[in-house]
Amino acid sequence: MEIPNLMDLILLVYYRGLGIYQKETNKKRLKKQDNALVLSLKIILVSCISIIFFLSLVLSSHYERSYYMIFAQTDQRNTTAGTASRPENTFSAIGQISSLAITVPESGFNITNAFKVILTGEWNLSVKNGTVTNFAVDFLASPMDGGRPHIHQIANFKPYANEEPSVAKEDKSFTVNGTADIKINGLTVWDTADISISISKGSSFNIDPDDEDTEGHFGDQQVYGVVTRLIS
Repeated sequence: MEIPNLMDLILLVYYRGLGIYQKETNKKRLKKQDNALVLSLKIILVSCISIIFFLSLVLSSHYERSYYMIFAQTDQRNTTAGTASRPENTFSAIGQISSLAITVPESGFNITNAFKVILTGEWNLSVKNGTVTNFAVDFLASPMDGGRPHIHQIANFKPYANEEPSVAKEDKSFTVNGTADIKINGLTVWDTADISISISKGSSFNIDPDDEDTEGHFGDQQVYGVVTRLIS
């Protein structure tokens, strides 16, 4: 085995040390490069976030201003249109029929023994510019003696052409006279019968069919109800 001389040992140690130094230097250089790359990425990321945030603020502010302008213009148009399209004497109402018809004899009247009919049902009325555009009544007539009940429908109402309806907006009262078809169980029994429709103070309702036109069927009595909803 050949024994290396002193110079060879010195050179060997030198080159090994140089190699280790270069490796360490390369590691430090790579680490610095990595750190610089990470820092650059962080700077780019923060810049992007800042730009996006700034753009969102600008767009949000622009949208809010645009929305406010659109809303204000729409609201102004609606207010103007509402003022122009809300004529006097225009409303809609719905309610319940809740009444009692009593047969009144010519003599010897006794409320206990009198013949009674319970009336229950629904009605609706629409008025535009003081003109009735829709009117419908549907109610059940149930005799209290257990007799056979029947259903009344009132439709095709037409106000008198030469008579204006009575309207009192202050206390929500309305009265109109005209003609209508009165049915029993879906069949028209009295067509174009005279009838009066009234709403009193926005709470009570009644119809008054002409006794002669209905052959005394309602006993010359009004049919009463209540207003459950009034929209004006």
